[in-house]
Amino acid sequence: MATYRGQGSDSFSIGSPPPAVSWTVVRGDTASFRVYVTDNNRDPLVIEEWDIDMDIKRNNSIIVSLNPAPTELDADGEFTVSLTAVQSELLQTGDIFDIQLSDAERVWTIAKGSMVIVEDVTD
Repeated sequence: MATYRGQGSDSFSIGSPPPAVSWTVVRGDTASFRVYVTDNNRDPLVIEEWDIDMDIKRNNSIIVSLNPAPTELDADGEFTVSLTAVQSELLQTGDIFDIQLSDAERVWTIAKGSMVIVEDVTD
């Protein structure tokens, strides 16, 4: 039998949902955003020690699969998520995504979100 040793409550929550992101992109444009990740001590993660994956889905089907990575402009603990113009043409408002970091022992979903696609006017 497990016994809670805290005072004043018989229940508690563990963990938290990943941050939710709403990413607005003009259809047919390139787009990017920077992600900053820290460890439990709030020190920047060594990004090179992790694999980074991001899928954008619609109705449980992958529309775009990305492998974000640090760029020369990113500092410690940062990497950049980028879409090409061709990739953004494929997306619709309401498509969902998440970003996962993984190594040999762990998988960590660091963000989740949805796309907002603005129609382009200029050809």
